Amino acid sequence: MYSRVFRDYVLIIIYICIISRAYSQSNDIYFHSNPGNVNVGDAVLISQLILIDEQITSGILFFRTTGEMSFQEIPMVYNNGSWVGTISGDRVIEPGIEYVTILNKIDGGRISLPKSDDPFANPLSIKVAALQKSKNDVFQLSGQKVKKRNLSGKYVDADILILSPEDGSINRPDEIVISASLFNAPNVDQSDYQILLDGKDLTDLSIISGDVLSLVPDNELDVGLHSIKLLFKTTFGVDVTPVEWSFNVNKAMKNVSESFRYKGSISGKSSSNTASGITINQHELNGKIDAELSWIKARMTLRNTSRESKYLQALNRSTLSIQITDYLNLHYGDVYPAISPFILDGKRVNGRHIHVDMPWLDFHYVNGYFSRTVQGQTGIDGAYELALNDTDYDSTNGYTFKLHRTGYTFPQQVTAGRIGVSLFRVFNGGIHFLKAKDDFDAINIDSTTSNSSIFSMDTTLYPNYNLEEYSYDQFLDSLQVNGDTLRIPKKYWSHATPKENLALGFDLETALDNRKMVFQFAWNMSLSNSNIWAAAPTTDTLDLLLDTLEDGKILEQYPVEDIGEFIENYGTYFTINPLYMTPILPLDPVAAEKNLFRAIINMPASAFYFRVKGSYSFNNLFMEYRQIGSEYKSFGNPYLTNNIREFTINDRLSTLGRRLMIVVGYKYKDNKLSETVVSPLKTNTISLNTTLVPGPGAPTIVLNIQSIGKDNSLDTINVDNFGNFISDYREDSRALNITASVNIPGNFGRVTTTTSINVNSISYSDNLASERRKDYLFQKSETQSLSATISSRFQIPLKTSLSFNSTRLATPYLDESFNRYVVESNWTAINSSVQYSMLSNKLRFRGGLDFMTNGKEDDTSIRLYGSKFGCDYDIVTKLTLSLNGTIRINDSKVYNKDEIDNDKDGKIDEANENWSINSSGMFITLGYRF
Repeated sequence: MYSRVFRDYVLIIIYICIISRAYSQSNDIYFHSNPGNVNVGDAVLISQLILIDEQITSGILFFRTTGEMSFQEIPMVYNNGSWVGTISGDRVIEPGIEYVTILNKIDGGRISLPKSDDPFANPLSIKVAALQKSKNDVFQLSGQKVKKRNLSGKYVDADILILSPEDGSINRPDEIVISASLFNAPNVDQSDYQILLDGKDLTDLSIISGDVLSLVPDNELDVGLHSIKLLFKTTFGVDVTPVEWSFNVNKAMKNVSESFRYKGSISGKSSSNTASGITINQHELNGKIDAELSWIKARMTLRNTSRESKYLQALNRSTLSIQITDYLNLHYGDVYPAISPFILDGKRVNGRHIHVDMPWLDFHYVNGYFSRTVQGQTGIDGAYELALNDTDYDSTNGYTFKLHRTGYTFPQQVTAGRIGVSLFRVFNGGIHFLKAKDDFDAINIDSTTSNSSIFSMDTTLYPNYNLEEYSYDQFLDSLQVNGDTLRIPKKYWSHATPKENLALGFDLETALDNRKMVFQFAWNMSLSNSNIWAAAPTTDTLDLLLDTLEDGKILEQYPVEDIGEFIENYGTYFTINPLYMTPILPLDPVAAEKNLFRAIINMPASAFYFRVKGSYSFNNLFMEYRQIGSEYKSFGNPYLTNNIREFTINDRLSTLGRRLMIVVGYKYKDNKLSETVVSPLKTNTISLNTTLVPGPGAPTIVLNIQSIGKDNSLDTINVDNFGNFISDYREDSRALNITASVNIPGNFGRVTTTTSINVNSISYSDNLASERRKDYLFQKSETQSLSATISSRFQIPLKTSLSFNSTRLATPYLDESFNRYVVESNWTAINSSVQYSMLSNKLRFRGGLDFMTNGKEDDTSIRLYGSKFGCDYDIVTKLTLSLNGTIRINDSKVYNKDEIDNDKDGKIDEANENWSINSSGMFITLGYRF
C-alpha cells in the first residue's frame, strides 16, 4: 500500500511540475511568499519580511473577495522582522481573495505590496477552494460545534452561521426564533431550501431577508429537546452539507436574572521586538463579553495598546453591539458598516451604525469620523514650518516671518445612510448617500506640540539668526532679540487642505424564474471639493470660469445668475466652488451637445454596474458591465480604482458527479472613458480554473491558467523634428499566469498527514519584439515559485509541520552598450514547527526553526537563521498563560568588506562582523475565558 501511495505522490508532483512554474514577491526591500491556494474557512496569514533598515510605524492589510470592488482593512502587527496580518476564516470564501499591504514609514513614505505605483489596480491573489470533509467531521461556527453528515462526495460546504437558538441552549417556549445567517455563503441559493423542526417541514413559515433566515414556529413548543435541520443547494444545483443542531425548551423563568446569560474573555499581552537596532515595546489588552436576555443580545469588544498616541490615528478599538429581536441592530464605537461597494463598504468609522432589518424594509444610518484630530506630529513633521519664500521686510518693522501649520490631520466627519425596500422576493432596491467633510476649525493655530517642531533657517539670508535649525520657542526668543515679527495664517497652510465629499446613488434588483435569473443594477455619482477653505466664487469669477468672455454666461450658454442662485440655495449641503470642485459640472456640456446619452453614461464622476446571474442545471453564469469615471471619488472607499470600464463573463460548470468544477472567464478592461485620453490601455484577460475533488481521502487538484494581454493602440514611436528617436511607448504584451496546487491527505497507521504543494508562474512576451530598437528595454520581471507543506498529526499528542519555498525573480536591464541582460534573484526558505502536549493537554510546548538564503556564494551572500519557541499552560480552568519567543540571525558576507562598523564594537570589517541579530521578539500573554 505504501508503495502505491508513494507512486501517486510522485505522479502528482511530476504532473504539477509539468503544467506550471511559480512566482512570489521578492525584491531588495522585502520578501513575501504568496500563501497559494487555501480552503474555504481557513484563516490566511499574510507575512512581509523587511530586508532594509527602515523604521516602520504601522501596516495595513487590504483584502477583498475576488471580483468585489471594495477592500476591507486589517491592521498588521510586527513580529520577528516581519509585518503580519491575518484574514479570518469567515472571510475566506470562493472563488478567492485579493490583497494589498501598505507599510507606513516614519518619514512619511510608504512601502506597498505589490511594489508598484498603484498596487490596488493589480492586487495579489489567493485561490480559495471548497474541500469536502471526511465522515463525522466537526466544524466550528461562531463558537459552536455542529456535527455534519457523512458527505460521501455528495455535498459541498457553505459557511452558514447559526444565530438562534444556540446549540444546547435552554429557552422559554414563547421566545423560540430559529435564525441563521447566509452572509458568508454567497453561493447558496436562497430560493431553494428546507427547514425541518423535529423532522417536520416548516419551510412555508420561514423567510429570508438581508441574508438572514428566520422562522417563528406557529405553535408553542413542548418542554424538552428539539432538533433543527437546514437543507440548502448552491446556485449551481449542488447540495450543501446539512446544518443540524439542537436546543432545549424549559418552563418560563421566574425572573429576568434567570434568563440572563453571558460569556467572554480577557487577555493581556506584553511584547518586545527588536530589528536593525530598533526596539518596539508594546503592551496590549484585549477583551470580549457577550450578554443575552430573552429578546436582546449585546457584545462588547475592546483592544487597548501602549502604542496609542495623540500624534497618530487611533490604534485602540472598542465596539458595543446590541441586537434587539431580529430586526434592530445598534453598533457604537469602532464600526465597519457595509452600505454600498461604491459608497461605504467595510471602512472603519468611529461613531455609530443603526441597522433596521425587516422583511420588507432595510435601513442603515451611520454617523461618526473616518479620522480623528491630530494637532501635530513628533519627529520631522512637528507642528510648524517656516515659509522663507513668503517673508516680508520693511525698514520700520524689520522682517515679518510666516509659520505654516504642519503635521496635522483634520478630523473627517461622515454621515451615510441607505433605505431599501423588498417586495415578494422578486424586487428590491434602495437609495444611499455619503457625506464626508474635514473640520478645519478643530486644528489649533497654537499647537500643543509646537516645541517639538524643528524647522530650518538660511543663515546666509538672515545673518542675525545664527542657528540652522530652530525650535518654536528658540525662534520666538530670536524674534524678540532682533525686533522682528511673526505671523501664523489661520488657514491656507501648505501641509494639507480640508476636503469635502458627497456621493449618492441607487441600486435595483429583480429576479425571474424562482430567482434562477437575477438582474442587478447600481448607479452612483460624486462631488468632491479639494479646498473648502475657499469661499463661494463671485459672479465675475463664475463668468470667466470656462471661457474668457465677460458676457454673464458660462460657455456662452449657462447664465451666471442661475448658477449663483444654485450655489446660494444648495451651498449649505455641499461647499460649492468650481475652482476646487471635481467635477466642475456633473455633466459635460460639450459632450452633451454631441451625444446626450453618451454624455450621461460617461459622466466623469459617475460609477455604475449592470449584472446578470443565472443558475440552471450544472451551470452558474455571471455577466457584468462596470464603469467608474475618472473623477468619481468616495471617501468611504478611497481605494476604489477609477477611470476604468470593464466587461466580465464567467461560467462555472460542474461535471463528473459534481467532483470537477471548471470556471471559464473573460474580462475586458480599458481606460478610454474620455476623448482626452491620449493612449488608452486595453486589457484582455482569459482565465481557466479547474478544481478536482474526487472524494473524501483523495487528493484535491487545482489548476488556474490566466492569459493577460495589454495593448495601448499606439503604432508609432516618438521622434523629434529631425526624425531622431526619442522614446517608444507602444504596448502590446501578454502575460501568462499559471497557478497549480494539490492537497493530499494521508493515513499511515498512527500518523495522519496533509501535504500541500503549490507552484506559480508569471511570464511575459512582447508581441512587438521584432520591431523594437536594440536599446529598448521591455520592463517586465518574471517570477516563479514552488512551495510545499507537510503537516503531520500523531496518535501521541504531537503535531509537526515542515514547509519549503523557492522563489526566482528575473529582472531585465540594459548595459552601457544597450545590450539586454537579466539579473536573477533567488530566495529559498525552509520552515519547521512542532507542538507537543503534556499533563492531559494542560501544558503545550511548541518550537520551530527556519532558514532563508539568496543562494549565492559570493560577497552578496545572505543567510537568515531563525528559531521560535513557546508554551501554553492552563493555570486553572479557562486561565491560560502563553509565552512565545523568536530570534533571527543574519549572515551577510558584504558586512566584512563594506568599511562600516556594523556590529558597533569599534572594529571595522573584522572576521565575524557578518554575523548579527536581524530581529528578535518576546511575547507574554495571560488570558481568561468566562
